[in-house]
Amino acid sequence: MLCTSEGIVLIDVSPANPQPLPAQIAAAVRAAVANGTLRPGDTVPSTRALAMQAKVSRGTVVSAYEQLISEGYLLASQGAPTRVHPDLVLAPHTQQRKQATGKVTHNKRGNRRKQELISLKPAPGTAGLIRPAAWHAAWREAASDSGGRVDKAGQVELRDAIAEHLRVARSLAVDPGNVVVTGGSREGLMLILLTLASHSSGRLRIGVESPGHPGLQRVIEAAGHEIVPCPTDSHGVCVDTLPATLDAILVTPAHLYPLGGAMPVARRSQLLRWAAETSTSIIEDDFNAELRYRTAPQPTLAAIAGDGADVFTLGTFSTLLSRELAAGYVVASNSQAEALGRTRQVLGMPVSAVTQRAIASLLRGGYVRRNTKATHARLAKRRAILESRVVPALAKVASHAQLSDGTGADLIAHFPTRGHRNDFAGVLARSGFEAGRADTALTMSFAHLSDQDFNRAINAIVETLENTDSYSEPETTSAETTR
Repeated sequence: MLCTSEGIVLIDVSPANPQPLPAQIAAAVRAAVANGTLRPGDTVPSTRALAMQAKVSRGTVVSAYEQLISEGYLLASQGAPTRVHPDLVLAPHTQQRKQATGKVTHNKRGNRRKQELISLKPAPGTAGLIRPAAWHAAWREAASDSGGRVDKAGQVELRDAIAEHLRVARSLAVDPGNVVVTGGSREGLMLILLTLASHSSGRLRIGVESPGHPGLQRVIEAAGHEIVPCPTDSHGVCVDTLPATLDAILVTPAHLYPLGGAMPVARRSQLLRWAAETSTSIIEDDFNAELRYRTAPQPTLAAIAGDGADVFTLGTFSTLLSRELAAGYVVASNSQAEALGRTRQVLGMPVSAVTQRAIASLLRGGYVRRNTKATHARLAKRRAILESRVVPALAKVASHAQLSDGTGADLIAHFPTRGHRNDFAGVLARSGFEAGRADTALTMSFAHLSDQDFNRAINAIVETLENTDSYSEPETTSAETTR
């Protein structure tokens, strides 16, 4: 039985088998790699642990591992656990031949399939925010409460806790009755679109920031509504250019794409006046507002709207707690709260009552507030590393590189041409990372990475740029037309 970080691999080691025991163990590992049970980078058990599990001598396992290392299946490093070679590439149609011969193919430039790339694109939240002990305690408390009536708009205790959190953290006084629990930002946006569509006889025309974060825009497309790109500048969407025929506009004033700046109050007030005059609903994605620590976060649009404009505020617990927690909320203005609640009741609640009670426990107990302060300290350290190591290194290939204004862990690098941009994006991909693209620039966010991936990303970028031979001039004749 081969226990890995990804699961359990069964092996059949038998003295009755004419094949030597080390060969049996090696064959089992090759088979596990070939069928995908073990993947490149996975840690394998220590020789002592595997010997105990398989009831063989440690020397038998050592012999098997040495053979696999010589073949290139495993990688052993001083002071680190033995693991499946991270550059191991197996083609599905040749798996059996490679298993039989013991020959493998390595990607010497470190290429990974696209779906395996670690994204540096701007993303909500930070990695590993919630500590297991805190989550376990909250979950035990939630599970011990049998609960009462299930409210389809969300558990009352969670809606109360969200309202109190928004009052303290975002200066937004909100009636808990205007809060609806969602399965995250995308599900929340779909909920809003369905609510708005219930008042309309056809497709909605939804304005979006251009450039803007593509994630939520894809939800609008999937819902079958028309997307209307709206130009932006360094202060956010350009209100003077907005058409008066929109049904709603989706904006991210707390975290402007791609650099992460914030929309100033004057522009927010202008946007609210325009929305009131044109009867256009505003969908405010309060994206990463809690991560701003170098400057105080600007008030939400809903906080300064009064009764003049309809504002839906999209929030997610990805930033506050964990990206793996598919839960969030929508705060509706008074004029839309009842309609939004009806839509939620029709669709049902995607978040279990126990999960909702656990989140409420974390919000009420002050864990989120304390954890946010710790996150700010961690982001400050990451910003210092980016400023001292990455920005100077990028100066060798980028025409300009700078850090974000407020969130502290976003970086944008401008290149002379799209060809230069694509060339460096390829360098990142060969190291296992994928950056966002905006015109001739690359956007890189480091807040959501684990400590291990953050360190690996920094080292990959800096070491690549220090090795000038590995960075060649692009062929602009073809690359200039590639986005």
